[in-house]
Amino acid sequence: MFKIILFGLFVFIGSINAKDLVLKKGEIKAHTGIFGDSNIDLISNNIRSNLTIDHDISSIKGDLSIPTLSLISENTDRDEHMYELLENNSFSTISFYVNNVHQLGNKYIVNGILNLHGVKKEIASSAILTKKNNQLIMDGNFTIKLTQFNLEPPSLLFFTVRDDIDINYKLYYDVK
Repeated sequence: MFKIILFGLFVFIGSINAKDLVLKKGEIKAHTGIFGDSNIDLISNNIRSNLTIDHDISSIKGDLSIPTLSLISENTDRDEHMYELLENNSFSTISFYVNNVHQLGNKYIVNGILNLHGVKKEIASSAILTKKNNQLIMDGNFTIKLTQFNLEPPSLLFFTVRDDIDINYKLYYDVK
């Protein structure tokens, strides 16, 4: 019983030091293409963030999410097909849980779990994380494959969407 109380005390003390990262603005972009035709560029500014930071950048933890319907391109008809592919009625949110962050040279690797289409996969994102005074900027990217998330790249006639989706994000935080 003493060990449980001691563990609880350490968790409580650790949470006192953690500070909230309050998202001021940000965007998440997804890029793919149609073989032999055009590019598909999606963007979302509707980001929900619940991240904390303790003593330094490597202590960032928490989750980020976007509503699937917030991903938009310049082609609303294509967006509707994408929402059908992602089965928005069943999977209305795309989320990323940050497990850990570690420095690698002048960049950071943000490791976490991406939950897309009801499938959870470990992802390692390369990022530049800059903390100055009470502000933090996260600027990073990673690539996924649709097929990793049980999604078949759509095709029409002779055109097929690439399996690779390049994700870029830039998030601006205040440290509170």
